[in-house]
Amino acid sequence: MAPEAGEDTAMAKARLQTALRSFQSSGRPFQLIQPHAPAPVPASTASTATTSRKCRTLVVLDSSFNPPTLAHLHMATSAVQDLRAQQNIAARARPVRGGSGGQETHDLATDVRLLLLLAVNNADKAPKPATFEERLLMMEAFARDIQKAHDSSNEAKLQLPVDIGLTTHPYFHDKSAAIAASAEYAGDDGPSSQTSTEGEGKPQTKQIFLAGYDTLIRIFTPKYYTHPPQPDKTPMQMALDPFFARAQLRITMRTDDDWGGMEDQLGYIERIMHGKELEEVGGRKEWARRVELVEGTSRLGGTEGAHAGVVSSTLAREAVKSKDWGRLRGLVPGEVARLIEEDAVAW
Repeated sequence: MAPEAGEDTAMAKARLQTALRSFQSSGRPFQLIQPHAPAPVPASTASTATTSRKCRTLVVLDSSFNPPTLAHLHMATSAVQDLRAQQNIAARARPVRGGSGGQETHDLATDVRLLLLLAVNNADKAPKPATFEERLLMMEAFARDIQKAHDSSNEAKLQLPVDIGLTTHPYFHDKSAAIAASAEYAGDDGPSSQTSTEGEGKPQTKQIFLAGYDTLIRIFTPKYYTHPPQPDKTPMQMALDPFFARAQLRITMRTDDDWGGMEDQLGYIERIMHGKELEEVGGRKEWARRVELVEGTSRLGGTEGAHAGVVSSTLAREAVKSKDWGRLRGLVPGEVARLIEEDAVAW
């Protein structure tokens, strides 16, 4: 996402702070403040979008990380690449609309969007070590890094729209519902579209949430669901039945001492899919079929600085504190590193 013409870092922070305050005062649970990078939207108009953006699949990357790392970059770009490959196979297997190959290529270019989503449910408390506007500044830089990485590996030169949004919800199921109920995104009548209950029968955009294995464990932990139970549904089912009806989880495995090895994590999915482990805590084993486990990277960016397969912002913050810029550039993407090195973010 390129900065606005003539905009320095202070001006960018002011623009983002205005957009943040506008969102906080709007009462909305979800809002795009920067639709489709790299074209910046003036803060005064960022909250007034009325035209839905058509896409069959919305990839959502929760952006609470601080700062974004090369591992997060891989999570986003690999998800889009895999989706595009699947869509290309499906497109070849079905009749081309209107007999035009050019139309089919255009559809593939607009089928997928990426949303970087920041939760500001505790916006009245100053987040540390970076403020919310500083996190948004890093998200803009991260969006540029994602598009550069996508363009460099995109042989068909297909566009990847990257949006930046805010939500008041901390949990995935609430974020998903707010996105589905908003007017920001609309599906189409293509083969992968669904019918929305939140959006008055409009075709619903399929959602894919990206997360690490530790987040998957939290999603299936009953203490996070406090709805009063119904006679035929547990609190977890009340929250996650609608979520898994519209969304999937793409989980990057996290192999370390805390979460075990790859076999342990694959085994967990097998257990909850075929056994009673998830049902015993109020869930449904069918949900496991909506979870995809993927491997992390082994040498992020070909550097020695990133630990194999670990999605960790802690290592990056340690590098910032010691002003070890060489190590930092082995952990975070280039635009994000440049922003940090220029002291645009307070640590």
